[in-house]
Amino acid sequence: MDVIDLLRELVSINSVFPNESGIGEFAEERLRELGYSVQRQLVANGRFNVLAERGTQGRPILLYAHLDTVPVYGNWKSDPFILQEDGNRLHGLGVYDIKSGIASIIKACETRSERRVKVAFCVDEENDSAGAHALCNSDFVKDVEGVVATEILDVPNASSNCVMLGRRGRCVLQIEVPGRSAHGGHSSEGVNAINEAARLVGRLGAMELPSHPLLPKPNQFVRKIAAESTSLSVPDTAIVELDRHLVSPETPESARAEVQKFIDSLYDSGEFREIDGRRIVVRVKPREVPYLLPYTIPSSSDLANRVCGAVKGVTNSEPRFVYGASVADENIFAMHGLPVVTVGPVGGNQHQANEWIEKKSYLELIEVLKRIIEPGEE
Repeated sequence: MDVIDLLRELVSINSVFPNESGIGEFAEERLRELGYSVQRQLVANGRFNVLAERGTQGRPILLYAHLDTVPVYGNWKSDPFILQEDGNRLHGLGVYDIKSGIASIIKACETRSERRVKVAFCVDEENDSAGAHALCNSDFVKDVEGVVATEILDVPNASSNCVMLGRRGRCVLQIEVPGRSAHGGHSSEGVNAINEAARLVGRLGAMELPSHPLLPKPNQFVRKIAAESTSLSVPDTAIVELDRHLVSPETPESARAEVQKFIDSLYDSGEFREIDGRRIVVRVKPREVPYLLPYTIPSSSDLANRVCGAVKGVTNSEPRFVYGASVADENIFAMHGLPVVTVGPVGGNQHQANEWIEKKSYLELIEVLKRIIEPGEE
């Protein structure tokens, strides 16, 4: 199948999470046609990862992409499920995040080599990465030399010679803000927890966050404020959710402690006062799978050198090392001790209307992956 036709077919398949089965079936059929041994890894009811392997020589390289996209957001100029060509740009839902990455892997797998190659296409990256967690807890990745992911390059001025060697991490913190309940007709006798939460939100912007020599500076933003009164009463508790991106060596617990320390300083300075013996408390918001930790890998590593050789051979330019602003499934591989390098097409408008990729960079990505599969051509 022609490279553009393949991408057109992938874009036409609605794979908005959690509905990845159609694109999973398409991918496993293509890989079987290329001589790969293919299996399904069940993640949840009706949701499965596609795992494939071919070759007999050496430790395998794992080529990785996720299967799901986000929903249709914004006002598209065209049908988001029909690939549109506009000069050197290709538009469609998920064309950047991440169907061009899936297509690139499938096309690269046409390369005939005795080298062992593994492929994994996983579900749920746009949610909680349940697919990648399931993969990394399986035996399928135990023998791999490293992971090459075709995720988006969420960095300024991305180019085809970018090689991503790390990403920030992420967690969500829950901040419980106390108030004092009172009859709404006599609200001056109470303390409205919503007002206290609003004051706190205004002060959180003054926090000094740590830095890292390679990763983008961490940031945080308020993603939710929840509170309500029952009957005619002043709310006595509000919950603020703080979404926090992390840099090494931060963890969700260290971020929690840092925010708590900042809030405690507001009490020490007199900006906030205890209310009936209650103070603002910060907790890590529970979730079923672990939060993603930040990571970097050395530019001198064997995997980085292999990818850099392929990138240089295709683009005729020196590789440019970059580090992602947000999390992706690569964080999970790194958390499990697997070297992971990301290469992807140049694109934009991910998670918004009129998502696009640069056609030239898509074609170059295919050639880069082919060289990685057959290192002798680097």
